Amino acid sequence: MDYLQRLTPVIRYLEQHYAESVNLQQVAAMANLSPHHFHRIFKAVTGETLANHIKRLKLQNAAQQLFFKKSSVTEVALDHGFSSSQSLAKAFRLYFGVTPTEIRNCTTLEEYSALLRNSKIGHTLRKSGHESSLSDDYSGGYQPQRSENMKTELFEERCLAYVRVTGPYGENYEPALGKLYQWAGAKGLQDGQCIFIYHDNPEATPADKCRTDICLTVPEGTDGSQGIEVKKLPAGSYASIRETVTEQSQYGTFWESLMEQIVASGLEVEDRPCFELYHSYNPETRVADVSFCEPIKA
Repeated sequence: MDYLQRLTPVIRYLEQHYAESVNLQQVAAMANLSPHHFHRIFKAVTGETLANHIKRLKLQNAAQQLFFKKSSVTEVALDHGFSSSQSLAKAFRLYFGVTPTEIRNCTTLEEYSALLRNSKIGHTLRKSGHESSLSDDYSGGYQPQRSENMKTELFEERCLAYVRVTGPYGENYEPALGKLYQWAGAKGLQDGQCIFIYHDNPEATPADKCRTDICLTVPEGTDGSQGIEVKKLPAGSYASIRETVTEQSQYGTFWESLMEQIVASGLEVEDRPCFELYHSYNPETRVADVSFCEPIKA
């Protein structure tokens, strides 16, 4: 599976329509991907989120229009989807660390290039090892670091008891876990395997709408009660990495690493929820032994 080839039409479309509102369903369909997976694959291939990619295109093209065409700041702001010159100036300060007027006032290409090299983003790119010009268009794929710790496996169908948590990922999980394990302990089911299922992509879904199912594997035929629901996790193929998590911030890093390895391996993702499978967890140190599992086509 060549994900760069799939995303190339999207990238070319964004290069022409970056100032317009982007329809997620439309661009995901261009890549023949589900909206659920589109954002994560886009980041794994390009090295930046869709939102940051669009923002970069807007600001880089705005900077070029200001220097080469000497258009007014207000005209450039409106041409690039900003509501006013003030909102463009704020975005420039955050991204470049300079004002639109400073770029517009450059009189030579050398002066313009030097201003960008010495800008906030210029320092950031040099620190990250990127030597290409800020004005270069995106033309190639981000090359992720390959790793040997990913494997593919087939999971059998599992029966799950679960509590649904709706809200920002990583928040309010402990009350749900307490409720689930209290229910399971009363039934002698507390030794099941703990699984966190994630249904939404936080880059495409408002944080307060993201859904997590805090699950425990239970025997077939178990009935839910006291606010505990029961469902099946269908059998299927998954790509997974197993990691020791020592800090909360590592969860996102490991998910990104898994997606990068999937892209590098050419595996085709499938439109099923991803999940974390917990082999062990220390509630005092919060150190966890976790498998991060992404659905793939067999």
